[in-house]
Amino acid sequence: MTVDFQALKRTTLSKVTDDKVFWVVRGDRIDNAADLANCIESLTSEQFHHHVNEEGKRNDFAVWIHDVLHNQLLARDLDFPVNLRDQKHYAKTIKDHLAWLQTL
Repeated sequence: MTVDFQALKRTTLSKVTDDKVFWVVRGDRIDNAADLANCIESLTSEQFHHHVNEEGKRNDFAVWIHDVLHNQLLARDLDFPVNLRDQKHYAKTIKDHLAWLQTL
């Protein structure tokens, strides 16, 4: 897989249009990856697991990152079992990825 890192940086760090926002179960309107990470940190475990389950059958955040932000690398990382089990690790994975993109 060939990756255009500048395009990846641009799509991942930008805000999305109103028709592409992610609506969290508690009503948060998410239009960028940084806000998503911050939101995930503040969700209850029940709210987090509404969007992500440990079996990997549901990972709404990763799907949004893949389909809307066009970041297959981060979406893949969010499907790792440790992220599916650990909400704090999930948010940290997003934040670490964003920090890495800032260095490009």
